[in-house]
Amino acid sequence: MDVERTIEFILQQQAKAEARQAQAEARQAQAEAKAERQMAAIRKLIQTGMRMIVKNEELVKATQAELRELTAAQRVTETKLQGLIEALRRGRNGSHRKN
Repeated sequence: MDVERTIEFILQQQAKAEARQAQAEARQAQAEAKAERQMAAIRKLIQTGMRMIVKNEELVKATQAELRELTAAQRVTETKLQGLIEALRRGRNGSHRKN
């Protein structure tokens, strides 16, 4: 048995294992960097989405307030219109009686 060849073989195997380990560590670092970029992008999307939700809620509240005002104005208009219709009816009925 050749001790030098055995030692050489062991050293080569060790070098190959270290190279594979270095490659694995580099791939791991790349994967972690990619994951961090993706997480940052997701955080940004969530923040943007939350801002949009808040803005949408503000718009909904403003729209609801405008609809309440419009509904109130419509009720007043309807009341006045009904009063006008009644006044016109009374006026016609009264003019028929006078003739």
